[in-house]
Amino acid sequence: MVDGDIFREIDEEIKRENFAKLWNKYGYLILGSALAIVLSVAGYKYWVYDQKEQAQTFGTRYMDALELASTGQKDLAQLSLSQIAEEGPRGYAMLSQMRDAALKASSGKLEAAASEYDKLAKNNTVDPVLQDFSRIQAAMLRVDKADEAEMKTRLGKLADGTSSWRHSARELLGLSAYRAGNMASAETYYSQVLSDRAVPAGIRQRAEMMLSLIVEATAEQNMGSAAAAKTPVVDDKSSAKKVKNPKK
Repeated sequence: MVDGDIFREIDEEIKRENFAKLWNKYGYLILGSALAIVLSVAGYKYWVYDQKEQAQTFGTRYMDALELASTGQKDLAQLSLSQIAEEGPRGYAMLSQMRDAALKASSGKLEAAASEYDKLAKNNTVDPVLQDFSRIQAAMLRVDKADEAEMKTRLGKLADGTSSWRHSARELLGLSAYRAGNMASAETYYSQVLSDRAVPAGIRQRAEMMLSLIVEATAEQNMGSAAAAKTPVVDDKSSAKKVKNPKK
């Protein structure tokens, strides 16, 4: 029997002056329904209160960790941030993990920092924009050691798409190609940077500088190749005979 039927029957019985009989029959149901409503409202209010308390608690802990970092106590700051990342609500956990990665990078722990950024990039609960930001940061920390294949795996989709981080992705891929001596590929990436009207001024300036270096490096390579082509080939056997028989 649903609540609507219960109340309708109560109304009918009251009219017949059988309230006592109905109360004995349905009273526990009415009280049970009322209690369920009260508990639901109370539970929701407690949840809101608890969320607020958690936010305040972890917000304070987060700011204390930042204070430790600003005063040079990076190890303690990283410990605190790691604890917040494990125990805190999603928002503060994400912020703490990102800040922890940044502190590791500034302390020279580049591999550990890149690993933290990789975790964020793979975490589907993180905002997509921040996921892409984490991919860029991890790639930036790896660019000195990673080969072109790894960098393309990390940044290829960002560079080819319309992400707001595409400019940084192309710049890093261009730098990776340049370091590998692949001037043609490097020139392609930096040209893509410059052809995008939305590219930030700082990245544009660096791309222009790198393109000028690539032009110089390519010219030197071409001159070296031309000089090598003009160098006569010496027949070692003929030279040896001339040395042995100088009079002839």
